Amino acid sequence: MARKAEWFDGFFDATYGKVLAGTFDEERSIEQARVVRRLLGVRKGAKVLDVPCGIGRLTIPLAEMGLAMTGVDFAAGYLRRGRREARKRGLDVRFVCRDMRESDFHEEFDAAFNYFGSIGYFREAENVAFCRRVLHALRPGGRFLVEGMNRSWLLSHFVSRKDGTYGGIAITHENRWDAAAERVESDWTFHLPAGDVKHHISMCVYNGAGIRRLLRAAGFRDIRLHGWSPLKRFTRHSRRFLAVATRPQS
Repeated sequence: MARKAEWFDGFFDATYGKVLAGTFDEERSIEQARVVRRLLGVRKGAKVLDVPCGIGRLTIPLAEMGLAMTGVDFAAGYLRRGRREARKRGLDVRFVCRDMRESDFHEEFDAAFNYFGSIGYFREAENVAFCRRVLHALRPGGRFLVEGMNRSWLLSHFVSRKDGTYGGIAITHENRWDAAAERVESDWTFHLPAGDVKHHISMCVYNGAGIRRLLRAAGFRDIRLHGWSPLKRFTRHSRRFLAVATRPQS
């Protein structure tokens, strides 16, 4: 039986794909890739999983740093762009088209990461199940890095409406905080020459205690939090977090 349609179906292969490509320049992506490699503690030749990988914004620079990269994403259009860019740079990067909740690797990777808040797409039970799949994908002692918006910062700076231009596209965000579900419910309006395009987004947002609880529920241990950006000590005032957790040796 086909699964129920979810808010992100079609979102990333549509207008937002153009927005994302223009949001991060190459210099910033390389900077973030270096931080990922540092926190994962991996050396040249290590096998690393980027899930979800999007267009390979971090996958590709990490491959250029000598890591054996695998990127997983369900957005076929993103993966086509990633493959083209990898071929252009002469890189051997494996891109896999799959819902990240259905990844089925077994002790294949030395490290893995989940970047830019995508840990919050699903319901809590699904987030735990996803993290558990990552746990099984790692070799014992492997590290998993999760990056996302810090809920404590978000709520202290919450705005119900925001207008901005991203990647050359004007976007209006209308936001509501659902305290019971601990989710931000947002209506995005893309103002395009052909007319407005609307899309609803629903994101679970974690604070430090919440992301620790999630990772521990999945079986990870030795969970350490860092603030970003730049990399520094994590506090409730940090705008974003980087959580690094370890699969136990036994």
